[in-house]
Formats: sequence, structure tokens, C-alpha cells
Amino acid sequence: MKSKVFFIKTHDGEPLSSIAQKIKLLFDSAEIKSTINRGDMVGIKTSFGEKGNIGYIRPPLIKAVVDKVKVSGGKPFLFETNTLYVGKRSNAIDHLMHAHEHGFTIENTGAPVIIGDGLFGEHDCIVRINQELCENAYIAGVAKASNSLISVAHVTGHLATGMGATFKNIGMGLSSRGGKLAQHSGVLPQIIKKKCNLCNVCKVWCPANAITMGKETAIIDPEKCIGCGECLAVCQFDAVKIAWDEDTINLQKKVAEYSLAILKEKKGKVAFFNFLTHITIHCDCMDKPYKPDIPDIGILVSKDPVAVEKATIDMVNLHTGRDYFRSIWPKIDYTVQLEHAHKIGLGNLEYDLQTLEQV
Repeated sequence: MKSKVFFIKTHDGEPLSSIAQKIKLLFDSAEIKSTINRGDMVGIKTSFGEKGNIGYIRPPLIKAVVDKVKVSGGKPFLFETNTLYVGKRSNAIDHLMHAHEHGFTIENTGAPVIIGDGLFGEHDCIVRINQELCENAYIAGVAKASNSLISVAHVTGHLATGMGATFKNIGMGLSSRGGKLAQHSGVLPQIIKKKCNLCNVCKVWCPANAITMGKETAIIDPEKCIGCGECLAVCQFDAVKIAWDEDTINLQKKVAEYSLAILKEKKGKVAFFNFLTHITIHCDCMDKPYKPDIPDIGILVSKDPVAVEKATIDMVNLHTGRDYFRSIWPKIDYTVQLEHAHKIGLGNLEYDLQTLEQV
């Protein structure tokens, strides 16, 4: 049976108040209320954008989702996880301050912000999935604990996966830092000798007892290391070296498999918005004010993550007259994530599209 996907048009320069009303119409039309029981803790996953970025979905639009969740009887909160790279979002304190600077306050959105994987990215849960590349997945503790989940993703190009939308927002965005490490890198972490202060924190946090303190530096035993990324998460001196060398095919498959780990226990309790607005070549993790590459198209929503991604690709290609994401990242087959997600049972490639009238 085909999955239902709902679409409404938006246009360049449209007032946020107008778009917010369209979001509420999409929420009702897709019957997202049915995914929420009274009293459910409903996590709304979005990105607050890196400092200097202007493409992230604005707080008044997130508030539209928050308002509908409250009317549905849920208790909404916004959440994100810490990044691997150094920046304004690599620890919970800086991340929360940054979110507030970008307007994601209770006053503006009606919901609190929670960093889902702890202070340094150390709060995770291990989910056994036994997939092609991932036997276990390290996901943010709050992602597992939430009763319901709504993904609010901004569709962009991406330098490693070609396209970033729902699967990147969920699979990468709700993994712990250890999970992000496992997805990005095929090589175990190493200690940078000149930066190590022998503080012993990595040893204390290592769940595999793989770290010892040498005379000049911490030492990771490759035979014991499980690649969980705890050392990366807790080191405050940037003394952990990561090899960013995972090829894009495996990276995309891992993103899909991590999405499975996060969603497997939430069947019937999830919904996915894809914003086809301010589409840029690079994702919102970049700290530059990239201008949109194509005109705004609209917003899609579905309870099926595969269907909403497939509809996104079809809609973007229809409006640009070409295979858009392949044209901007010609060396990356961005469809790997979609095909693998379908293969492992995350959703349908076939869908019925319902276009809603303007409000």
C-alpha cells in the first residue's frame, strides 16, 4: 500500500505567519495528532543552525508545530545533539546558548530546548539492530526516552551524502557523538600526544577499559576499543584524533541504519516534515550565510520517512528540471540512503501525494 504524503506550496519572501498557518494545516491533514497520546513527551527534532548560518528553520515555524502538539495533548520539547566538530554546538552549554541566540527560547517557541546526548555527548543508549554495517547503534538517550518524535528537517545539499533531509536529521542528528563517530569514521580514535594533559577523564569514561595513562600521553588499546567515541565526547583538550575517511556509500547506509535504531521502537509515533525552502548546496552545519540555490518550493509531511524523502527528490527534480542533488554533487550517489532505508524496512518508495490548497 502506498504511503500518504502531503504537500503545500510556499514562495520566496512569504511571511513566517503565513507559513506557520500552512504548517498547522499540514499537521491536521496528515493526522499527526494520531501519533500522540495525552501526556506523551514529544521530541521535535530540528537544527538550530551553526553560527553564521541563515538557512535553519525559524523559531516561529517550530512554534506552529509546538502549538499543534499541545492541542493534541502532548508535552513538546525541542532537541538536538552535540556535534563532533569544534564549534558552537559541540557541548551542551555552548549549544544551548547558541540556540537561544538564534531565537529558540521558550518565549519564541513555547517549548524548552534539551540537548539529547548530555553535556559532552556522553549520554547515549546502545540499540542492537544487526544490520549490514551496524550491529549496534549509539543513539542519544533522550531520543530513546521520548514517547513520540516529530522531525522538522531543512532540505539541503550535503558534502558527504549529497542530500540532507529527514534521514540526516534523524540518523545523524539523533545519534550520540559516539554514533556520529561510528558513522563517519572507519578508523578507531587516536590520541594526539602534544595535546594530551593526562587528566585521566577519558580513562574513567571508557566503557571498554581500553585506555591507560602512559608517562606522556593516554594510550588507547586497539584490541579493546569498541569505537564508541566516549573519549572524543569527554576530552576537553581536543586530544582525540578522528580519521574522517568513511566513504559516502557506507556513510549513507549507516545514516539509514541509525534512523532504524531510533525509529524502531516508535512505530505509529512519528511524523516527518521536509522544508523545501532556502535550499542551499551546503547544509546548515556550515557557518556561512549561503543564499538559496533555487526558489522556494514548499513543505512536505508524512508518517513514512522513506516516502517523504522520495517525494522530496521528485519534487525538487520536477521544479529544477534536472537531477538536482546529483548535479550539485556529481561524485555522490545521494540515493543510497533512500534505497538502503527502504531495503531495511523503514518505509515505502511508492506514495500518494496530496497537494493542499493555500490558506
